[in-house]
Amino acid sequence: KDMNLNLFIAKKIRGRGLSSVSNGIACVSVAVSIWIILAAVAIAGGFKSEISKRASGFTGDIVLTVPGLDYMNDVYPLHSDLSYLPSIKSVQGVLSVNEVAYKPGMIKSEKDVYGVMFKGVDSTYSMRFFQEFLTEGRLPDFSANRMSDEVLISDRLAKLLGYGTGDRMTVYFIGDQVRVRRFLITGLYDVQLESLDEKLAVVDVRQIRRLNGWEEHDASCLEVAVDSRGGYSSAGLCDRVYEETGRIIMTEDETGDAPVAVSRISDIYPGLFDWLALLDLNVLVVMVLMMAVAGFNMISGLLIILFEKISMIGLLKSLGMRTSSICKIFIFRGGAIVLKGMVWGNALALVVLLLQKWLKIITLDPDNYFVNFVPVEISLSHILLVDAAAFAVMLLIMILPSLFISGVSPDRTLKVS
Repeated sequence: KDMNLNLFIAKKIRGRGLSSVSNGIACVSVAVSIWIILAAVAIAGGFKSEISKRASGFTGDIVLTVPGLDYMNDVYPLHSDLSYLPSIKSVQGVLSVNEVAYKPGMIKSEKDVYGVMFKGVDSTYSMRFFQEFLTEGRLPDFSANRMSDEVLISDRLAKLLGYGTGDRMTVYFIGDQVRVRRFLITGLYDVQLESLDEKLAVVDVRQIRRLNGWEEHDASCLEVAVDSRGGYSSAGLCDRVYEETGRIIMTEDETGDAPVAVSRISDIYPGLFDWLALLDLNVLVVMVLMMAVAGFNMISGLLIILFEKISMIGLLKSLGMRTSSICKIFIFRGGAIVLKGMVWGNALALVVLLLQKWLKIITLDPDNYFVNFVPVEISLSHILLVDAAAFAVMLLIMILPSLFISGVSPDRTLKVS
């Protein structure tokens, strides 16, 4: 009954003049704060998801290598006929496990010489990632029985070398002796991770094995691809697959199996993922600042209402209503303002974020941000979590001005009135 009475009185409180303006400002402040917080969370998640997807497209989410050697090792091969590979492939979330071989080469243009890492893959390797970022031509075909001489290079590298699709590219491989290969450029891709795509070309794995003097199923590494359709939330899945892969190797490794080391994508590109981790700190700072601004305006709005309704407070006290019940009345009133602001803030954030997701209106310099647009990842769970946290914080903040009620004296306020 007390709760119903508190709600009834709270609904009947209407601000006039200054308090009405103050309530409007508080509502707008909450709406803008929620909008900015949701945008920050969505953009941070978008960056993490987009850049993680692009980095893992080059090397896989988890990599099995020769212990102590880089995944691009071209000296000591990993014998990939491992007894426990079927168990790894059957782990929930694993899309594929592929043999990959690398070999560095030199390409001479008219003015300069460029070092390029050639990545050898076979016909079972998923080229969906490169298809998504293909800018010209087609993907190379490695399905024929005869070794293919087709190559896929980045758009940046093609511009540096002055090549285009359909051109023949001469490559020098330096070892005990210099070997020369001529590849046919079938397509160009642009992932916009300058440090990676400018230096990577994709060729037939049989070419690399022949250049390295390796046998069939010898590889520089094994790439484990994890289902990334969940966006950045797939990072948790990647960690689980990594742990399960390590457990399988420890328990099912046989005497004849080659020793392997297991690495995650975050171990391969620590600088890139450290930069992404800083986004969490930025989001936290934005949340604190926005909550402080909204909280300050809510406190101001409630205080003005309290001063305006001071005679009503005195009357309620004289009628025997407890101070805690009167505080609830004004907290309910403030909660209504917060909810109204949150509804508008959510609506505005969703409209703006969906427009950016679909139309990519706001663009970026990929040399600095690794992508040419502001990526967003809209997650219902993140939105609900932000809303719940913001509402709880606002309610806690509103307790402060409501404490003013305890100092109101009924005899003085009624006398003044």
